[in-house]
Amino acid sequence: MTTSRLFILCAAALLCAIALAQQPTPAQAPQDDTTDELATVDGQTLTTDQLWWYIENTAGGRVLDEMIVRTLVMQAASEQGVKVGTPEVDEALGTIAEQHGSQAGFERWLAASGQTEKGLRIGLQQQLLLDKLIRKHMGLTEDGVRRYYDSHPNEFTEPAGVHLRDIVTRTVDDAYAARERLAGGQDFAALAQEVSQDPTAAQGGDRGWIEPDDVLCAPVAEVIFAMKQGEISDPVDCGDHAHVFLAQEVRPERLIPFDEAREQVIDRIQQVRGVSEELYVALLKRRAEIDVTWDATEYLNGVYADLRAIKLAVDDRRIELPAAPRLLPNSNLIVPAVPMLEAMGATVTWNAEAGVLEAERDGTRLRMVRGADLMAAGDEEVQLKEAPTLVDGVLMISPRTPVEALGGALTWNRVENTLYVSSHAAEAEVEE
Repeated sequence: MTTSRLFILCAAALLCAIALAQQPTPAQAPQDDTTDELATVDGQTLTTDQLWWYIENTAGGRVLDEMIVRTLVMQAASEQGVKVGTPEVDEALGTIAEQHGSQAGFERWLAASGQTEKGLRIGLQQQLLLDKLIRKHMGLTEDGVRRYYDSHPNEFTEPAGVHLRDIVTRTVDDAYAARERLAGGQDFAALAQEVSQDPTAAQGGDRGWIEPDDVLCAPVAEVIFAMKQGEISDPVDCGDHAHVFLAQEVRPERLIPFDEAREQVIDRIQQVRGVSEELYVALLKRRAEIDVTWDATEYLNGVYADLRAIKLAVDDRRIELPAAPRLLPNSNLIVPAVPMLEAMGATVTWNAEAGVLEAERDGTRLRMVRGADLMAAGDEEVQLKEAPTLVDGVLMISPRTPVEALGGALTWNRVENTLYVSSHAAEAEVEE
């Protein structure tokens, strides 16, 4: 966790605490001196009412959003039994203090950044809780890591390998001559340096560890993966050249033990199920019922509603839709067909009475029928993930197959809850 990130988090928490302690909500900066004094500047008093007014008219939305996130994190931690103990906070605090060289340096940094140690501890506890919740969401618990390892053995299997030395000759006869010299007791590396026609000759023919996918010549693969450790092969004819091999060391295929593979398993889970802090917070907001009643920040209700809505953008332009895209119980997404296909540049005809939609672009013609899970694309029939269906009088389709049939591409942005469609696949950018 960076120092700047901590400062923002703790500063927001401090503002929240001050704001919550006050009740008045003046429309203009108050001029009276009836509230608590916070500071004087050249004889001019700054009060709690003035602080509240300043927060309300500047950072109010950001501060309230930070408070909402904190509440969501605390609720999620309570529901899932996730806790952060004092020793964990102490350790994190100690790490930050060490970055400033001494306790005095740490205290100077706290003062300069407008923080207190208590405020910093509050921020650290929230961040540690959030980190634990994200790891749990990805299945990065001890049990989750073990389950992934047990259910994906192929991902943690080390392939067979041979540490190979090689003498390469131009002809099979030359290979047999080299083999005879080796049978007479000549050192393989020395002979490779003398007669091999391969760039590895300078290293005594050392090719390092070879695995099945590394070998291109079928006769070579057949020989070397049948060799025993220390064995020298007979000449292998590859047409325009020949080989004599030494299996310096042999490694059989093996399942990497869990303790040895653990970090690799964690990395793999993060690749497959990667959830950023931004995405996790967005998911918390999306699932929560949030009602902002503070007039100054009522606009946040619209922000949260937009976060929950599934959006559609074509060529980075958000499309206004006659019906909202929706996820079906099987997690398949359906979207309004006509506006999406038209935004891609297709000419679209929808016959509501017959239940037939036709779309054409750049010589490619599509035909879909309501209730049928096959689509005609030119002269071919293509399987759709979902049959086209009517929702509130709007034809909804599963988008991937028709978009790709027209030469486009799709990207799902989980943070923005938005399906991005590129009308031409070559222009699509993959969102991580």
